[in-house]
Amino acid sequence: MNFLLFGGQPDSGKTSTVTRLTNLLLSTPFSFTIADGIFPPVGGTDFLILLRRIVKGQSQYVIVSSPSDDAAAINNLRDFIIKHSSDKIIDIIISSVRDIDWERGYFFTTIKINPTDVNVFEIPLARVTRRHSSGLFAPAINWYETTVDRLVNFIITNPPFNL
Repeated sequence: MNFLLFGGQPDSGKTSTVTRLTNLLLSTPFSFTIADGIFPPVGGTDFLILLRRIVKGQSQYVIVSSPSDDAAAINNLRDFIIKHSSDKIIDIIISSVRDIDWERGYFFTTIKINPTDVNVFEIPLARVTRRHSSGLFAPAINWYETTVDRLVNFIITNPPFNL
């Protein structure tokens, strides 16, 4: 099981990045389907889902979790992993994670991984701080999201993820 984590402070784009990646995985050429959970979320922006696709007769499973802000969300992810690991091999877990503070420690302890494990890959995210009044926020956020998405696409299509 490999982990792709998006780390950062509050409002650094973790959920929106995970959402864009989920939309990518649901579209061609990846063509995953939702096996459990609801996406897009009915209320709010956070979601926890299981994706599935069949490649060369083998099922691939990916768990995607957008929230990591509190113990309840982290516990939900842990329980979801346990639920689905009992009868299938989960290939990848994609999640947000806080950059510092108790939430980060709680995440790694609860999920039983370390940020330096060979199967854990964390992409750091940061806020775009251009002021809206400057007229430069829109092009700056567009550049940031496009660049992050290109890097993520490269990462998920190469070892160890190989999607």
